[in-house]
Amino acid sequence: MKTTFNIIVTVGCFCTMFFIKSCISKTSVEKDQLKVPSQAISYSQANILEDEFIKTRANILNDTLGFEDSREFLFSLDSLKQYIAYFEREAKTQGYKDLGIRIYFGAYPESKKYPDPGKSTVFLVPTGNKIQSQGSFNPFLAVYETGDDNIESISSLNYGHAGRPPKKIEE
Repeated sequence: MKTTFNIIVTVGCFCTMFFIKSCISKTSVEKDQLKVPSQAISYSQANILEDEFIKTRANILNDTLGFEDSREFLFSLDSLKQYIAYFEREAKTQGYKDLGIRIYFGAYPESKKYPDPGKSTVFLVPTGNKIQSQGSFNPFLAVYETGDDNIESISSLNYGHAGRPPKKIEE
């Protein structure tokens, strides 16, 4: 009888510790999701960066092009979420890890088949590291290539909305 009681108490203690640990883990994850990302900047810092771009680059580009080109582009949050979900799904099936997104400046060719012929654009290109087998007989061993290569087999994201004329941050 005493042995049965000790077993029940021991199992009860283990279950209690497991549930407490589970609750603490979930709380830690939730707290991490509420933190401001380390690369986030304030609105005033963003304004300083935009002003510096206008002062040192925008006027030169506009004078050279002969028109005021855009310097800001808008992608809806929904389209970004859809793209990220697509990218993560495709990268996983193709064996990529350490995913990222590289943002490129671009310009549309002078052709009516593009939304803004001759104007600037930005596009997002998926990056990651491909997992390569070591050629060993042990299939559980894998080596990561260094670098964050562009993933050419996954479509890039373009066709955000460009500000015409550009909208200043402080407006």
